[in-house]
Amino acid sequence: MRKQELEKLRDPDQLGINPEYREDKYGTYSTGVFKYKGMYVLVTKDNDKWYLSVSAKYPLGYQQIKEVRYLFLPNDMEVAQIFPPREEFVNLHTTCYHLFEL
Repeated sequence: MRKQELEKLRDPDQLGINPEYREDKYGTYSTGVFKYKGMYVLVTKDNDKWYLSVSAKYPLGYQQIKEVRYLFLPNDMEVAQIFPPREEFVNLHTTCYHLFEL
């Protein structure tokens, strides 16, 4: 995605996140909060690792999560959806999904 397309998706009511940009041959990526096809996408970095949270009013499927991953996170990383032990599982919204850079 090009930078101007990415900026059109940015939620103007962001949570005070200062955007950090990165580019590769597939597009431009940024931290921030975005609205995309009825979903909210949050992209942050913590300890130099990227994190993506995507939520909607409905359960998302594999293809939607895959689309969001490649649109909002740089290509040169592996990311995973992690399922910890039941006692450690935290998810405030049943239709929110988390991807972590490995």
